[in-house]
Amino acid sequence: MAVNRDMIGQPLTPTTFEVERGKIREFAGAIGDQNPIYHRVEAAQAAGYSDLPAPPTFPTTFSFWGKPVEGDHTYSAKDLGFPSTGGLHGEEEYTYLAPIYPGDTVTGVRKLIDVKTREGKLGTMEIATLETLYTNQNGQEVLKVRSTVIFTGGAK
Repeated sequence: MAVNRDMIGQPLTPTTFEVERGKIREFAGAIGDQNPIYHRVEAAQAAGYSDLPAPPTFPTTFSFWGKPVEGDHTYSAKDLGFPSTGGLHGEEEYTYLAPIYPGDTVTGVRKLIDVKTREGKLGTMEIATLETLYTNQNGQEVLKVRSTVIFTGGAK
C-alpha cells in the first residue's frame, strides 16, 4: 500500500470545465432523466432557474473532461501515490452551493483529506477520501464533491 499521507491537505493542479447547454441535455438523456428543466429553457425558467441547471450527477463529467489550468503546476494525481491497480470507487457525494448553468466555467481544486487503513476479507485496505471544491468564473463556490477510493490488499 502506498497512498502518500504527506499529501493530505495539499491542493492538486486545478482543472476547468466549460458547461454547455447541449451537454446538459445530452447527459440528462443518457441517464434517462426526462425532467423538462434539463431539456427546455422555458421549463427551467418556469421552475425558477435562469437557464438549464446541471443535473445532480452531471459534475461526474468534470473529472473526466476537465482540463488542467494552464501554468499551474502544483501537485498532480501521481503525487497521491495511488496504486495503479486494485482501486475501487467507494462513494461520491455532491453538495451544491449554487446552481451550475450553461456558460459557466467551473474550476475545481482537489485535495486528499483523509486516509484510513482497515482489515478486510482481501487483507489490508486503504480508504482514501478526496474533496474537490468548484468555483465558477465569478469566484463563487458552486459545488463540493467528496469521493472515496478503496485500495485492496492486492494493490500494487
